Amino acid sequence: MSNQHVTDAPRAQVHEDENVTSQGNSLGLSIVLFVVLFALFAGGLYVMGLITMGEGPNVLLFCGGLTMCLVSLLATFDLVPRFLNK
Repeated sequence: MSNQHVTDAPRAQVHEDENVTSQGNSLGLSIVLFVVLFALFAGGLYVMGLITMGEGPNVLLFCGGLTMCLVSLLATFDLVPRFLNK
């Protein structure tokens, strides 16, 4: 049984090397992306909160804020991981 353990050691090292993930992204880039995308999302919520039901609601204002929120979510969950994994 000890001979089998000795012969499996190089193969185990090869499998460990295959399971190594990427080094990750730089901390500065991650912070900048977080701040920009969070500001876009929070700005969209703020713009949507400006709508009033007074003399006719401004639908374009609401749609603009909704678009800002959706773009920030799309960038966060689809575009950023796609381009940073290359």
